[in-house]
Amino acid sequence: MGAAWGRGRAQTGEWLEVYGETEPRSIPLERIFATGSDGTPPFTAYLYIWTLGHSGDARRTEVTLLFPAEGDWRVKDLQAVVYHLPPVQEERAWRDTLAKDLRVAGPMLEAFGTVTAGLTGFPELNAVASAVAHLNARSAPQIQNDEWYVRRVHDTVGETLYQGVEWILPPGFVNQIGTRVTGALLVQFIGAAHADGAPADNPTPPVLARAILTHGKEVTELPGPGADAYVELPLRVTPDEPLT
Repeated sequence: MGAAWGRGRAQTGEWLEVYGETEPRSIPLERIFATGSDGTPPFTAYLYIWTLGHSGDARRTEVTLLFPAEGDWRVKDLQAVVYHLPPVQEERAWRDTLAKDLRVAGPMLEAFGTVTAGLTGFPELNAVASAVAHLNARSAPQIQNDEWYVRRVHDTVGETLYQGVEWILPPGFVNQIGTRVTGALLVQFIGAAHADGAPADNPTPPVLARAILTHGKEVTELPGPGADAYVELPLRVTPDEPLT
């Protein structure tokens, strides 16, 4: 197994890159709630990262990361983030926002930590909580009037159904990050054979990524329109054996 990257460019010079694991393993659904530590496989999740470069003009940015809904597995998205490197231009406002968010979420996080700490029979849930907390600590906050957000999306490319996540980043937020913007999605691959028992089609379609940068009436598509509308990342998912 290993990570790989793919990159596409627009005629204007902007670029989009995506990288991540090309040979992940899918896990049986029953493993998520497996009890007991003896023989229980470790938590397995994969981080897929996108990064784009733009000209420096503040633009509304939409980034879409898509996984094929084919084969004997499905993707379970766990956490989406946008990275930033502090201090940003308005670091004090960003820190104040983070502090407010933590104060609001504090009681809930404390209760969740108490619950997960007691779930010795559910190592998978503890690992998920730890991974999500790790990513949240490095993700950009939601700044008033410049809130970024994500949403689950689907699309059909060719004859393949894709499912994934789309990031919506407002111009002011992008301007704070800089001319290189990076986000990530933490996922698990869950084993799921077709109900009719038909064998999976091979080869597996690739992971796809695209971005749309909007500045007034000017729209830039990354990597480009038409047949080259997506950056591709090869994907071959190998199933783990069910628990016995």
